[in-house]
Amino acid sequence: MTATTAVVLIIVLLLFFALLAIRLHVALSLMAAAFVGVLMLRGTGAGLSTVANQPFSTAADYSLTIIPLFIVMGVFAVRAGLAQAGFDLASAAMRRMPGGPALASLAGSGLFAAVTGSSVATVATMARVSTDAIVRAGYGIRLAAGVVCAGGTLGVLIPPSIVLVLYGVVTEESIGQLLIAGIGPGLLTIALYALTIVLLVIWQRRRTPSADISAAVDQPATPEHPPRLDIIGFLYLVVIFAVSIGTIYFGIATPTEAASFGALAALLALLLRNRPPAWLREIGGSLQEAVGLTAMTFLLMVGAGVFTYVLALSGASTSLVSAVTGADLPPYLVLVLCLAALLPLGMFLDGISMILIAAPLLHPILIGYGFDGIWLGVLIVKVAEMALVTPPVGMNAFVYSGAVREAGLGRVFRGIAPFIVADLVVVALLIAFPSIVTFLPSMSGAQ
Repeated sequence: MTATTAVVLIIVLLLFFALLAIRLHVALSLMAAAFVGVLMLRGTGAGLSTVANQPFSTAADYSLTIIPLFIVMGVFAVRAGLAQAGFDLASAAMRRMPGGPALASLAGSGLFAAVTGSSVATVATMARVSTDAIVRAGYGIRLAAGVVCAGGTLGVLIPPSIVLVLYGVVTEESIGQLLIAGIGPGLLTIALYALTIVLLVIWQRRRTPSADISAAVDQPATPEHPPRLDIIGFLYLVVIFAVSIGTIYFGIATPTEAASFGALAALLALLLRNRPPAWLREIGGSLQEAVGLTAMTFLLMVGAGVFTYVLALSGASTSLVSAVTGADLPPYLVLVLCLAALLPLGMFLDGISMILIAAPLLHPILIGYGFDGIWLGVLIVKVAEMALVTPPVGMNAFVYSGAVREAGLGRVFRGIAPFIVADLVVVALLIAFPSIVTFLPSMSGAQ
């Protein structure tokens, strides 16, 4: 990379962060900064040609059809009340356990994140209802903040995960294998989050006598009525998961075919749980919501595609790979440094944007050290989503504090801190025991 291209790259990056600072959408910031970079490197004609052609070349990939299918599947499932059914069942099952409402909120956030594929949307949706339930049960708002913000990140690993799909697309790893590989780390994350909740509740009870527990929380505890159980709704959710992910695991269907089966199963559930007069309204509303989410995802992909093109055009990608591989550092040190480099990106970008920008740079570096591509994908995606709850600017924390204004950003970050520790333990275990990631894909027929 020459001095001239280095200067151009610096200008592009500064412009990108400046546009983010004035709150321009991430995708538009990426495209605008990249367009300036192409103009400076190749001139007006090439710049206009790139901006005209790159969006099509980025989006015109058959494997990307899985994204709108998974999105519409999730929207149908949410509008059919299936995520709420799972949340209510978890609430009833865990009501008498230490931290039962918090554990139920964790389960609800995980279900919602899994069917929507969006961490930020999960936090925005679950913040108020989960906080009210946890505080009414006699626990502090810090616990509620930690549970909701951390629970929103579960959708990144629990299939169907749009982030894992996008990672597979940009790195050309097997999407089916990535989706199956996310199951083990996802369950491990849930287990450690649940353990964290129980330990926090036990510690709070020991610190504060039970007679005075109402003074230790933001509102007095009141008895909760058990939620109405919707067993049929939960069974529908199980069927959708089995149809969409089970067919991938057993090699019966490709990821795209499985996503279409899942979308069809979710549509049938929506129809069965509504009366015929409401069918058109529910389907129309679902499709409208799915189109919006799909458009946002593809806009991010197009912006990241143009930006990545500029990085390649400037020689930055090749120079970075050459510099790292030529430094002769221990492989696991390089791995940790690459994963740590993702955390600051959470100050500015959401999980999808981080993967679209960082994966094309980090994947070839780490593959060059002999690491397994599927294992790397799960690790990178996991750490990218961790960035959304990591201080000083975790996006989930700001979304939560905006939805629950009485919480205060300071208390939100203090509530998240124990769950960040749990996430670090998960990452350490995934590095120490790669089979947690690779066992299920190796046993499956996923394509």
